[in-house]
Amino acid sequence: MTPAPAPAPAGLVVSPSILAITDDPALKDLLLEMALADGFGVRCAASEAEAASLLHRERPGLLLADLDMPGRAGVKFLRTLKQSLYRGIPCVAVTASNDPMLSVAVDAPVFYKPDLEGFEAALERMFPPR
Repeated sequence: MTPAPAPAPAGLVVSPSILAITDDPALKDLLLEMALADGFGVRCAASEAEAASLLHRERPGLLLADLDMPGRAGVKFLRTLKQSLYRGIPCVAVTASNDPMLSVAVDAPVFYKPDLEGFEAALERMFPPR
């Protein structure tokens, strides 16, 4: 049985948005382009601490972790998130690696850079047009 999503802290809104933890400028640009085209928001954090701070202010509809950040920050953040109050937030990962075991390691779908094939379709399923 899948645990119920944790409720958003009082006063916070769950929004049709992505919180991306990445330091990759090309990935940020691609996410912003998709956001403008599809009408959802994107917030980017360059570190785990910055992402945690953003999570305390607004609960996103999706968390995207870049697995190629120094120190495996994306992997560590996803693992920590899945054990926290925010474990109900759907998560995906992005990477330039072609390691098929990454999806198992982070327990989340993995999309591959640079084009993130299939990611936009996944967003459309998650955030249907309003």
